Amino acid sequence: MLIVPLHRSLNRANFPLMTAALILINCLVFLSLQADDASVFERAFENYRASGLDRIEFPAFFDWLEAHEQNDLSQAIRTMPAEFNLRFLQGNTEFIDALEAGEIIAPTRDDYAQWRRQRDEFDRLWQESYTERFKLRFSHIEPVRMFGAMFLHGSFGHLVGNMIFLAVLGLLVEGALGPWLFLALYLTGGLGAQLVSLAVRWGEHGSGLGASGAIAGLIGAYCVLWGLRKVRVFYWFFVVFDYVRVPAIALLPVWAGWEIFNFFGNRQAHILFDAHAGGMVCGALLALGARRLGWEREEFLAEDERVEQREHNQSRFELAMQCLGRLEVVRARGLLEEIDAQEPGRLDVAIALYRCARYRGDAGAVERAAKKVFSFDTNTREAIGDIGAIWIDYARANAPGLPVDRALRFVQSCMRLGADDSADAVLRILAAHTPSAAGVDAAWFVFVLRAAEGTASRRARLEFILRHFPQSGYAAKARFLLQN
Repeated sequence: MLIVPLHRSLNRANFPLMTAALILINCLVFLSLQADDASVFERAFENYRASGLDRIEFPAFFDWLEAHEQNDLSQAIRTMPAEFNLRFLQGNTEFIDALEAGEIIAPTRDDYAQWRRQRDEFDRLWQESYTERFKLRFSHIEPVRMFGAMFLHGSFGHLVGNMIFLAVLGLLVEGALGPWLFLALYLTGGLGAQLVSLAVRWGEHGSGLGASGAIAGLIGAYCVLWGLRKVRVFYWFFVVFDYVRVPAIALLPVWAGWEIFNFFGNRQAHILFDAHAGGMVCGALLALGARRLGWEREEFLAEDERVEQREHNQSRFELAMQCLGRLEVVRARGLLEEIDAQEPGRLDVAIALYRCARYRGDAGAVERAAKKVFSFDTNTREAIGDIGAIWIDYARANAPGLPVDRALRFVQSCMRLGADDSADAVLRILAAHTPSAAGVDAAWFVFVLRAAEGTASRRARLEFILRHFPQSGYAAKARFLLQN
């Protein structure tokens, strides 16, 4: 079974730097520090056979297994290659502890001193393996190994699979918690997974490694952080696969249940399903604590709902425009007002509401809608053009009520963005309806200076000032410029 959350796209704003750093560290450990482990094993194995340790220790190991009521295992591994037997022997920490304590090769043996020297040399070669120095051992509580094992991988496929899930979940959980809290959760969840595995497997032979316990912690945290919010996931169960939206918290028992099921029913897979389940529980508890303390980033968590709401509102806006085109003004206005309440700050909605008021012929509604349109910041030429069209229409419908101060600010924005056509249209409206208002003549003179000297455009603007503002001090300046 495979379940992958797929509800957030990567961009510069939400790029998970800590996740990227963890992926880089895991890759560097495997491709650099673990890269020589195969040749280390070959050298150690050759030394083991050349020194004759295999002739001494293998029989003692088989006898030890039988003495510990593992007859079937003893008989089975006798037929295995020597390389496998050596790995199995070295992975049996109980046997190795007994061997080092002198309980297997007794110090009273004639060849004990020679065996001891050969074993010490072999141990030195064996410990050159980075993996052997840091992998988790099930019969020891060793903090250094518990931490180091989280960054080890047994194969390239193991690494790639874990890093894909780390990238997907890291994007979500790091965004929800921030980089440093995310790192603390990742490491603590990983250590918790190791402790659960040790508790379940204490005394077993073998070892564990991999980032999957820490990644499982991210899975548990993800489910709790998003809680009842619906998330989009891809699932694949044998031959059935699809996309589905479900509450995030509902995924936790599914994921954890799958790991527990495999722990009991798929023991031969040699995968630490117990660590996965333990990591999920640890991550979920840590995330629950973060939520109780208010450490989560609510804005990031709610982004999917906002996107969904925007998409829904856009569909309703298109429907409202269709209604407006059919002159179904009441229905269009109702849809637009709902959009405006849920997603304030949309210029296109404000303009559409102005159109609704104009179609109804309600002067008060027209004035209120127009003032709302005029209150928008004009940061783009497109917005300038749209708002400029409303200025022209509003002047035709309600010229005596022109808000001069807002009109002048709009003109300044037009000139700042180089939208001289829109500036010209609004300035002509002001000159025609409110020529004596403070600042209108000054704005016109500034507009004159935007035209290049000696051009017909500049001359026409100067003549406009003389006709419409003959008593203004700027008229004298205009006359001087025309004469010179």
